[in-house]
Order: sequence, then structure tokens, then C-alpha cells
Amino acid sequence: MDFRDGQDDVGDPFGESLSELLRSWRRRSDPRAIPGLPVQGRRSKGLTHSDVARLAGVSARWYGALEQGREAGYSGDFLDRVSAALRLSRAERQALYLKAVGRPPALAAVPAADAAAEMDATLQHFIDNQAPDPAVVTDLAWNMVGHNKAAELWLPGAVQMGNQMRWTFLSSEAREQLVCWERDWARPYLGQIRYERANHPKDEALQRLEHDILEGSPAARRIWDRREWLTTATGLSAG
Repeated sequence: MDFRDGQDDVGDPFGESLSELLRSWRRRSDPRAIPGLPVQGRRSKGLTHSDVARLAGVSARWYGALEQGREAGYSGDFLDRVSAALRLSRAERQALYLKAVGRPPALAAVPAADAAAEMDATLQHFIDNQAPDPAVVTDLAWNMVGHNKAAELWLPGAVQMGNQMRWTFLSSEAREQLVCWERDWARPYLGQIRYERANHPKDEALQRLEHDILEGSPAARRIWDRREWLTTATGLSAG
């Protein structure tokens, strides 16, 4: 069953077109709640095409093609980054996939917006009390499911991307912000990924995380090939 635009499938729970959904999701988003986005001089509420493209790390033209409902072989990584930029819930992320590529998503590579609801109030209170130090709570694949305000101030890029490891290796700003990037961050983080992959060899989210980092970062691939097993890193508190 194909749920993409132009299909009138009976029982389709996501009857709106892809364009309608994306425009609606953009309009409801508050740019003031997203670290790093300029808010002065805006004439309308919500995010612009350029805002979403910037947050997703693609050109405005490429994001525009998605919002116009064009079929273009969109990758899961791209759709996940759009999902993170728009802070979609799990159901909304699924609708995005069904409309854009005609299939449901695999295991989340980035956290759904409503994953924060799974945060225990006591745990949230604990990480809030870590201020002024930044602190986050992650799942097995380092998707952020909770963070404190200090994390938004100190590492807005990591919070926006929604995954500590992906930001460290796939964002150019991380190489600038993280002092002694290779020694204190990259090597220990890759050791942590290697350790968890050994302990959870069938976990699809971890498999995808490893693949995306090694494919997207030549420096990470070079370090990975050393077969190091360092597991201690300077970084955010995580659970």
C-alpha cells in the first residue's frame, strides 16, 4: 500500500497531503524555542523553508522539493533530520515517511518529540539540578530523550540534532566547540559505540548509528580502524 501524495487509499489515517502536513508542522513551530535561530524581524509565526533546511542540514531547494510533494528518493537520514527539526511525534514521523517514501520508518535514529514524555519526573529533576553543568538523558543509541537548560545553552547544536554522537561526528561546529576533539571526544565516543555494538549486535539503531558516522566522517573512520576500546570521555552526563 502506497501512502504517497496522489494515492486515495481507503482507511489512510493520514489523509492530508505531504505539503499540507509539512506546512502545518512548520507553522506550529516556535523559532524562539529553537537554539541558534534568529527571531528578530520575522513577519510571521512558525518556521520558514530556510529555517527547516538549515536545521536539517540541506539546501532550501531540497527541502522545498519535499514540501512540494515531489518524489526524489529521500533518505531515511534526511527524513529523520526533518523530523527532528520540526519536533515531530512518533505518529507524525511515521506519517512523514509514509507520505514521502511510501513506507514506515525503521527504528528511530533521532528521538521523536514525544519521547520526552517517557522521562521520569524524578530523573528530570535530577538533571535539572546538575546546572550550571549541561546534562542529558539518552537511549541506547544516544538519542536524547531529556536534557536540562544548560545543555541548550552550551551545546545547542547537539540538542537540536537530538543525538550526542551524531552531532560530535557529523557537525562541523562540534569540531570547533569540543576542545581536543579527537583525543577527548572522538576516540572515547567511538570506543563507547564499539562497546555497545558488541553487547547489542542486533540493535538496528546502533547499527545505523555506526554506519552513518563512519560513512559521514573520514576522521571517525580513521580512528575506528585503530580498533581502540576506550570508553571514558569528557562530556555531558547521560543515562
